[in-house]
Amino acid sequence: MNKGLVFAVLFAGAALHAPQARAAEVVVSIKPIHSLVAAVMGKTGEPRLLLGGGVSPHTYRMRPSEARALTGADLIVWIGRDFEKFLDRPIAGLGSGARVETLRDAAGMRLLPARGGGLWAEGHDEPHIDERAAPGHDHSGFDMHIWLDPANARRIVEVVAESLVRIDPGRADTYRKNAAATRERIAALEESLRTQLEPVRRRAFIAFHDAFQYFEFAFGLNSKGAVAVDPARPPGARRLAELRAALADYDIGCVFSEPQFEPDLVRAFVEGTRIGTGTLDPLGFGVEPGPDAWFAIMRGLGDAVADCLGRP
Repeated sequence: MNKGLVFAVLFAGAALHAPQARAAEVVVSIKPIHSLVAAVMGKTGEPRLLLGGGVSPHTYRMRPSEARALTGADLIVWIGRDFEKFLDRPIAGLGSGARVETLRDAAGMRLLPARGGGLWAEGHDEPHIDERAAPGHDHSGFDMHIWLDPANARRIVEVVAESLVRIDPGRADTYRKNAAATRERIAALEESLRTQLEPVRRRAFIAFHDAFQYFEFAFGLNSKGAVAVDPARPPGARRLAELRAALADYDIGCVFSEPQFEPDLVRAFVEGTRIGTGTLDPLGFGVEPGPDAWFAIMRGLGDAVADCLGRP
């Protein structure tokens, strides 16, 4: 046999059995973002989730093992210091060499100004869209529940894909193909939700706290206020009285609680009325982590709103 041919066959066999470069070690803060990252990574690896859906990032405290996981990560993905406060110090302590993707600072992200508790002013402000790549840019004063806007979810997928390409260029084609497929899937769900919510989008409702503004904005829903300003602290008597008066004034169809917080306050709030109650879950309590979780969370929000506001 020709020696060159023998060498080529042996080389091809060695390349076939050579170990691939290790998968990127990726750590993600919350379940809906973890889901979008997992969808981009696909079969190349599994990102680590820090915070499950049963607790709130507003009140969570990191365990030492979770802090240690950050030091070995190739990439850390979070919203930013205005949201996952439990990550502020650990990320700051990593130094300049760590690769951290702060999604609130990503160019092209649509940001809405934060609202307080109580009753909202009529209408929505136009969103701020940061057209620059601006790490560290001051985005205080904005609502950080950015993943609940399908347009932002598509942008998150793009940002994560390009971050993975930079740290793992050998799998660039896979990351970009997965990202394209995920963006298409997001667009399809967005259209389905728009159709589902159209019959109830003018009916007024009140949320437990202001976590759903992006969902409201994306689908033109009619939120009138929130029971709590800070979900970790119960509202005062004055705020509750103001909201109780609004139940009749605005013809409120539903008041929503959240699974991460005790529902007793919402039940007491509507006691003696015929107003319905429901549960909105922006973080995926009970949803299995993975590439389908973001879609399950969004579908769950759509079903809850359509069900509660669709009651006679």
